[in-house]
Amino acid sequence: MSRLKVLVVATAGLAAALGITVLERTEWGRRLSRRTARRVARLARYESGRLEGLRYHLAGRSPDPSVTDALLADRVRSSLGPLEHRLEIPRVHVTACGHDVTLHGELDSPWHADQVVEAVAKVPGVARVQSRLRVGPLRAENRPPHAPARRRAG
Repeated sequence: MSRLKVLVVATAGLAAALGITVLERTEWGRRLSRRTARRVARLARYESGRLEGLRYHLAGRSPDPSVTDALLADRVRSSLGPLEHRLEIPRVHVTACGHDVTLHGELDSPWHADQVVEAVAKVPGVARVQSRLRVGPLRAENRPPHAPARRRAG
């Protein structure tokens, strides 16, 4: 590397260090610095988890299908959470006995019920899904807080 390039890189590094030092002396600079550090740390944790999941799948591993009833019910609830949020449906109650899962709750559409049953059937360890989901207009206390009220036809 030529002397000119070394001088330019050194000058740029010194300017960056001086700029950070000046920023740290102001209140908004300290807040900006802390906020940026928190964002970088959060992004690093997120990407680390994604990399761990990728390694898990590339190794050909999958969740153990022989688990306790409580753990299987937790797996099902975890897989239903994002679906319930995306479809804006109330929480579905889940019970597990052996490898059989029973679903209870109220939904406003048969399509939503089908989506829930399909999602549960894909969870590792679930052998059979018994749906006791009631389809019909949702009562006010079962409606998610962000879902609009629907009028009954009649």
